[in-house]
Amino acid sequence: MKQIWNSFRLAFSMYSIIPARQIDKTKENTKYILCFVPWVGAVIAFLITEWRIVHPYLLDYEFLRSVVCVMIPLLLSSGAFMDGFFRTVDALSSHQPRKGKLEILQDSHSGYFAIITCVSYFLIIVGLWSEMPIDGWPVVALGFILSRTLYGLSIIFLRHSQTSKCSLYVPEGKAKTAVAAILILYTAACAFFMLRMNLTVGLACLAGAAMRPSERPQGYYCNPLPPVIQ
Repeated sequence: MKQIWNSFRLAFSMYSIIPARQIDKTKENTKYILCFVPWVGAVIAFLITEWRIVHPYLLDYEFLRSVVCVMIPLLLSSGAFMDGFFRTVDALSSHQPRKGKLEILQDSHSGYFAIITCVSYFLIIVGLWSEMPIDGWPVVALGFILSRTLYGLSIIFLRHSQTSKCSLYVPEGKAKTAVAAILILYTAACAFFMLRMNLTVGLACLAGAAMRPSERPQGYYCNPLPPVIQ
């Protein structure tokens, strides 16, 4: 039980700005952390759906409404996934051999590819939110849970390099099977409710979640992709 509680606290302290007392990132304390990362997405989903209810009473303009929708997950998650996404963009855009890409992934500095992608990313996301029908908001909100679930599955099933810290989050034996089963259950539940709420928007979100870049720096998988809308 203590391991589960510690994993819960670490998930929120590492992947959100929600206050949680820091503890050591040991193999035991991170044993079930991937089960709780989607819970951060659930908090974001709740805030997005609440904003859907109150924003008509506060704002008359769709653009500002959309900006708030983009900023809620970004601020709540403290940009935890964006760092890995932009490093991956820099690595893939460099077209270097595998060794060079891995060096870029470990570099904390952002190149101009990441900056260009950052600007383009937020322009596109704000535009998509401004075009989103109001009844489609709950579907997109579930995407914040789904994306973090897929993140956990990628850490469990995709290969890591020797320098990657992702292996710290992968439990062993029966615990690994249990974590994988829970994440698959999350994925199935999200897909079911997305399609049930709004078939068109749900299919679009699931198609976006299934997309993969054509090339990856093989062997280093840690925050390789951002959540559906971060």
